[in-house]
Amino acid sequence: MDQNYETYPHGTRFFPLGVHKTVVPPNYSLGDNAYNILYSHWHPEFELLYLSRGDCVFVINGKELPMSAGDAVFVPSGALHSAYRTKNNSESAFYAVVFSKLLLGDPADVISEKYISPALSGELEFCRVITRKTPWQAEIIDLLIEIMSLYDYTPYDSDPLPGKHPELYLKADEFGAELTVKSDLLKIWKLLVTHAERVRQLRSADRLNRERVRAAVDFIHRHYSEPLTLEQIASVTYMSREYFSRVFKAETLKTPFEYLTHYRISMAMELLERNDLSVTEIAGKCGFSGAGYFNVKFSEIAGCSPTAYRKGKPGKKE
Repeated sequence: MDQNYETYPHGTRFFPLGVHKTVVPPNYSLGDNAYNILYSHWHPEFELLYLSRGDCVFVINGKELPMSAGDAVFVPSGALHSAYRTKNNSESAFYAVVFSKLLLGDPADVISEKYISPALSGELEFCRVITRKTPWQAEIIDLLIEIMSLYDYTPYDSDPLPGKHPELYLKADEFGAELTVKSDLLKIWKLLVTHAERVRQLRSADRLNRERVRAAVDFIHRHYSEPLTLEQIASVTYMSREYFSRVFKAETLKTPFEYLTHYRISMAMELLERNDLSVTEIAGKCGFSGAGYFNVKFSEIAGCSPTAYRKGKPGKKE
């Protein structure tokens, strides 16, 4: 996870598209009653996410979008997004295709001017949830699956930690794979643009509020290990505490301190999975003043104690 906005690698400078896979086992949650399976984050790239197993609710800029296995969702550049499942007794698996606008066209060419810039500015609003019920959307899903089929899934042969999504790599024996991926992505973009709605841009105040919430999320990600007050978090947005709290919850569906606590617990989960630090040491590294309170919040959010989580976390394969 990131220390600012999301910094997972998404391809390379020469081919800026990454495919990531996440498997979330039953009874794994990063939330209280909502069973979060994807923490709230943002990145400047576009994203197409395909849900291969399970049901979930995807959240983009505070809007909830129910999804079923076999559906896909489009995430605009810069949008805060997360996901949770409403039932926690089954496995979830999803693939994220994250790509830069540079892969679609040069910033100075006509493709960028006519078909990419309007999507970035908000003038074009794409369909968010993509299902097989509509023929053109089914075509997008088929193209997305073809893109994913060109990637090597062997990193998952060694049972990686569930809930993580390392980047996959193009199959070495697929000559012309990059051409197929880019061709398919352009076909997807054409379908999205063709069926997009032209909308008025966000009011400047709404756009500013969204940027301020992103700044607050970045601040939390950088400083979660430190003692934080609501005043400190709100100060980076130049809002009053009360107004900031309302705007933050509208965008993320959590209060600032709920988000901070959940993010701290997610960082603690990583430490529990990756090293042998004591629970007390991990509590301190994740911003908790004592192991007792840390244990209480961890149990509330993860559904088990930190020690039980460390001992009982199973690896999962697709």
